[in-house]
Amino acid sequence: MTSSTWIRRLRPAASGTAQLLCFPHAGGAVNAYGGLARALDPGAEVFAVQYPARQDRLGEPPARDFGEIVERVLAELPGHRDPGRPLALFGHSMGALLAFETARALQRAGAADGPVHLFLSGRASPSLGPRASDFQEGDAALLAEIRRLGGMDPRLLSEPGILDLIMPPVRADYRLLGQYVWDRGTLRDLPVTVLVGEDDPIVSVDQADQWRGLTSGPGRTLALPGGHFFLDQQIERVAAAVTEALDGAPAAPSAAGDPAGQGRPPSR
Repeated sequence: MTSSTWIRRLRPAASGTAQLLCFPHAGGAVNAYGGLARALDPGAEVFAVQYPARQDRLGEPPARDFGEIVERVLAELPGHRDPGRPLALFGHSMGALLAFETARALQRAGAADGPVHLFLSGRASPSLGPRASDFQEGDAALLAEIRRLGGMDPRLLSEPGILDLIMPPVRADYRLLGQYVWDRGTLRDLPVTVLVGEDDPIVSVDQADQWRGLTSGPGRTLALPGGHFFLDQQIERVAAAVTEALDGAPAAPSAAGDPAGQGRPPSR
């Protein structure tokens, strides 16, 4: 299994271990998961999605919408999948929405080796509707939001050459966020782990916890010290949570049942 345009392998793992596919935050790239990949080794083979309009894909046009990203990931995923290993999806912030929609698409497709667990980090449940923080007009507003969330060294934000690299993916991803509308679709029997920073300025613990109502599977919410990018400071605890969830996971769930993934979420 090799890297491709959309899916990049960050860490190989021993035969028989789980595979983890990660979706970066808005403006982020595959290197956002380098720390998690190292912390999980040898517990999982880690891949990440490289969206266009950044790093080695900087010259490419950005994705038109979330649907395009999901479609391209699904097209390349079989080349990376080992059906004998459980597959889990992990998404942070914007990536949580993409991981959720990818999991739904795999269930709709009836994938026999679909995901066995979904990790949703740093994002309010889409059942709460559009988030005000997703709508930023102009570079000044985007830079102010980056500073507020604390995901980047503020000294870099005053360097024109650095901004030329940073802003194209940030603009592209916030445009995608502003277009996203949840269609009320849910997940069937898929366990979820929700992770959130206790001091996240845009996501409360309760708002993140409501993800658990979008699956008929079991769920757990883990609040950790830190802000929106708590992953950077809590990498060992996040890795431990991933390892615990995947320990003993089955190779793949059955795809039988509601093919549209539109079942009513359970009461909580």
